[in-house]
Amino acid sequence: MNRRQFVVIGSAGAASLFVSKNAAAFAHTATDNPISNPALDRLPLLFGVDYYPDQTPEKLWEEDAAAMAAAGVTNVRIAEFAWALMEPEEGHFDFRWLERAVGILHAHGIAVILGTPSAAPPPWLTQKYPEVLMVNDHGMTLSPGARRFTCPTNATYRRLSVAVATQMAQHFASTPGVIGWQIDNEFTLGDSARCYCRYCREGFEGWLRAKYTSFDAINQAWGTVFWSNTYTDFSQIPVPLPSGAPPNPGLALDYNRYQSDANASFLQDQLTVLRKLCPSHFVTTNNVGGLIDHLNLRDLYRNLDFVASDNYPGFFAIYEADASPTPPPEALAATVAFSHDFMRSAKDGEPFLIMEEQTGKSGQPYFSPQPHPGQLRLWSYQAVAHGAMGINYFRWDTADFGAEEYWHGLLRHDRSRSPGFDEVQQTIRELKSLGPEALHARYNADLALCFDVDSWWALNIQPGQPHLKYPTEMLTWYGVMGASHAGIDLVDATSDLSRYKVLCAPVMYIVTAQQADRIRAFVKGGGTFIAGFRLGVKDEHSRIVDTPLPGLLRDVMGAELLDYQPIYTEKQSVQFSGELTGPDADCRIWADILTPRGADVLATYTGGDHSGKAAITVNHYGQGKAIYIGAHLEAPDLARVLLTLMAMSGVTPLKLPTGVEWTTRTAGGRSWTYLLNHTSTAQSAEISGNYRDAFDSSALTSPVSLEPYGVRVLVSAG
Repeated sequence: MNRRQFVVIGSAGAASLFVSKNAAAFAHTATDNPISNPALDRLPLLFGVDYYPDQTPEKLWEEDAAAMAAAGVTNVRIAEFAWALMEPEEGHFDFRWLERAVGILHAHGIAVILGTPSAAPPPWLTQKYPEVLMVNDHGMTLSPGARRFTCPTNATYRRLSVAVATQMAQHFASTPGVIGWQIDNEFTLGDSARCYCRYCREGFEGWLRAKYTSFDAINQAWGTVFWSNTYTDFSQIPVPLPSGAPPNPGLALDYNRYQSDANASFLQDQLTVLRKLCPSHFVTTNNVGGLIDHLNLRDLYRNLDFVASDNYPGFFAIYEADASPTPPPEALAATVAFSHDFMRSAKDGEPFLIMEEQTGKSGQPYFSPQPHPGQLRLWSYQAVAHGAMGINYFRWDTADFGAEEYWHGLLRHDRSRSPGFDEVQQTIRELKSLGPEALHARYNADLALCFDVDSWWALNIQPGQPHLKYPTEMLTWYGVMGASHAGIDLVDATSDLSRYKVLCAPVMYIVTAQQADRIRAFVKGGGTFIAGFRLGVKDEHSRIVDTPLPGLLRDVMGAELLDYQPIYTEKQSVQFSGELTGPDADCRIWADILTPRGADVLATYTGGDHSGKAAITVNHYGQGKAIYIGAHLEAPDLARVLLTLMAMSGVTPLKLPTGVEWTTRTAGGRSWTYLLNHTSTAQSAEISGNYRDAFDSSALTSPVSLEPYGVRVLVSAG
C-alpha cells in the first residue's frame, strides 16, 4: 500500500465518522496502571528531527548541528537511506563520512539514532543480484530505482542486509552519541506490498510445512477438493497470482500471513545482530499505524523495545476534495487518533515514539498545503495525548533533489526557517517541560475495539458486498465509541479482556477458539460485548464454520442467524424497541437476520422478506451481556445505538464542543489531561474537578478556553 491508498482509506472511513454531533465530540480517560519496560527507563527525552547528512553538503553539518541544539533538538535519526555511501561496492564499507557527522552532532549534545538501510539498496546490488527484486501481485518483476522493491524472503538480499547492518553495528557500538537503531523503514509501505516471486513460493512452502506438517492437512484445511486443487506434494502449492478466477480463500489468507511473517523475520535477522553487538542501544522500526493491511504490527514489534510511528495528518487535505461529503476537520482528528491508539496498543499500551512528524507541506508527487498556525503544535500534542513519549520531526532541511524535494522540512530550500519552525521549537520546549513521568504515563482505556488482521485479510479476500470495507467499519465504530470519553484500546481478543467495561467487534469475520474463550470469560465476568454483522462466519483457515452462525459465539450471543443478506438496491429499514426506542433507521450494505435463542430483541427489520425478524438482540450471559447488531447502520444511527448501549454499561459521553478532544494519561497518582481543539474557531470546554495549568501552574476554572487549533494541558490538583 502506498501513501495515497492509505490516505484514501482513511478519508473514506473518516467521512462517515462525524455525520452526527454525538460522534464528533470525543474524549478519552485513563486510570493508573504503571508501565513496566526497562528499555523505556533508560531513554533520554526524545524530541528530535530526521536528518540527512548524506544529502547535505558537509560544509553545512556544523551549522546544522548548532542550529538544532539552539532549537532544543535532542536527537536525530540518520542514514536509513544511505546504503550506497556506506557500501559503495560489495564488501567495501566506508563509514568515515558518517563518523564525522555523528561526531559533530555529539559535540553539540545531539544523540543519534542510526537507521539500517535495507529499504533502499544501491544499484550495484540489484545489477549483480537481480533475483532480489520483488514480483508484484500481477506477476510483474519490479524495477530498481526507488525504494521498497525487494523481496523479504530472498536469501541473498537478507544476507547483504544483515552484512551492512553488522558492519554498522560493529563500527558504532561504542561511538559516543549513538543511542539506538531503526531497522529498515516503513515496511511494506510501497506500491507493491507483497512479493510473489519464486523465492517467496519456496519460502511459503517451508512456512506451510512447519504449520501443517503434511499436505493432507493442508488439503483438509483449505478444502482443496474444490476445483480439483488437491495437492499431492508441497511443491505443487502456488502463490496466489492471477489464475483465471479468485484464489482459494484459505490459501490466500495463509499467504498473507506468510508475507507478514517474512517481513517480521527479515527484521529479526537484523535485530539479532544489533542485540548481540549493541546491547546498550534501543532498537525499533517505524511504520504508519493501523490502516495498513499488509503486516501484523503486533508481530513486527513484539521483540523491539518500543513502537515507532509516522504521522502526516496533512495528507488528508490532498484527497478530501474527492470525498462526498467533504469530511470536517474533526474527522481527520479521529482518524489520526485511531492510528495513535493502534500503535500504542501494538505493545499493550506502552508509550511509543513518533519517528516522523509532519513539519510543513508534505508529499510526492502531490503535496499537502502548509498547516495552519497552531496545527503542528496541535498534532504533536495529539500524539502525546494518545501515548507518545517523544517526537522526531520530518525533516530538518528540505531536499532540493530527488523524489521528496517537496517534502518540506524545518528549513526551506533556501535554508531559511520554514513557517512552522518557531511553532515546532515552542512545542519541543513545552513538551520537554512535562518531564519523563508525564511522557511515560499510561493511557488506560475502559473500552476495547477488536482489530484483527486475520478478519481484515479474510474479509478483503471475500467481502460479500463491494462496499463492505473492514477499515471503514473500524473507523466508523471507533469514531462513535470515542464520544464516550472512556478511552479505546485496539485489541485482537486473544488476551485477558477483564480490564475493559465494553468490547466492540465490528465485522469479526474470523473467530478462533482462543478468541471465543476470551470473549466468553469477559462477558461472564460482567463485561459488555457488542458485535456487528458477519460475526464468527469463518474459522482460522477461512473456512465457513459448519455450525449455526455466529459459530463459536452463539451461546454468548443467545441468537442464531436465520439468514444473511448483502443489500444493493432493495430498501431495508430497522425499527427499534426497548432501550433503543427511537426513529427508524436505514439498513444498507448488509443484514444479518437473527433468531433469538434466549436473547431479547432490541430492533427488527421492517421491509422485504424478513420484515419483523430480529436485527439487534441483547443476551444476558453470566454477569454481563452480549449485543448483536446484525444490521449495517449509517453513522448517525450507529452513534445513537452504540452510545445508548454503552451508557447501559456505565459509560456515558462527556459533553464537549464538536471537534474538541479530551484525553488523560496517569502515573504515580498524578494525571495529565490534554484538551485539544481541532477546529479553526475558538472553543470553550466545561470541566469538573481541580486542575492547574501544566506550564504556568495557574488554577483553572470552568469553562476552559481554547484558541483555534489550541491546546491546554491540565494537571490534577489533588
